Amino acid sequence: MNWFIPREHGAWAMLIVPYILGMLVSSASWLHLIFFIGVLAFYFASGPLLAYIRKPKLKKEVIPSLCIYISCGLLFTLPILYLFPRIIFIGFLIIPFFLLNLFFAKLKKERLFINDLVAIIALSFLVLISYYIGVGTVDAKSLLIMVINIIFFTASVFHVKTLIRERGNVKFLWSSHLFHGVTVALFFLLSLPVVAVAFLVGMLKAWFMPKAKRYKPIEIGLIEIANSIVFVVIIGVFL
Repeated sequence: MNWFIPREHGAWAMLIVPYILGMLVSSASWLHLIFFIGVLAFYFASGPLLAYIRKPKLKKEVIPSLCIYISCGLLFTLPILYLFPRIIFIGFLIIPFFLLNLFFAKLKKERLFINDLVAIIALSFLVLISYYIGVGTVDAKSLLIMVINIIFFTASVFHVKTLIRERGNVKFLWSSHLFHGVTVALFFLLSLPVVAVAFLVGMLKAWFMPKAKRYKPIEIGLIEIANSIVFVVIIGVFL
């Protein structure tokens, strides 16, 4: 049986980081682990689902793994949804973004910048869900963390594309540099120096990482993972 396990390292980071941030800035508990296993199962379900959308002929191949993933997802999320039913309302907010991702997959336009942004926004709602599990509410702090997470991964997409698909595109490169620089300045102006420092690390990486060199995907992935870890530690611990 084909399990259709998602392999994009960027998507893994976009799934894990917002959830951990919401947990760290609220109150971590074993409920977070249970719900995250369910979220992970649903994420795995996106593998066979997207495979079917791209190639409808794979219908018989994707059904077994899709059913297993969805069943596991329901098994681990439903108990938490019973305890925190308002999480369902946050889930409804994610659906339109998820449908947009499916639409781009159907058009085979998944590499578009807008599709990446849609996915970032959708997965950033995990900040609110994780935060809600921790403290039982969604407040200004959780919304701020969500926005910070969106900006962080948008900057990451800018940078990664300058090294791969937009390599040699001077206009895109300067757009990336400008975005990174503005975010750091913006957070300093908003009197959020901790956030500014977290983004400063990414800015230095984007500005000074040699662009002429051809990087292997694994090299880029490891660098982005390291940057994500630094980001989580700074925001989750010091904000």
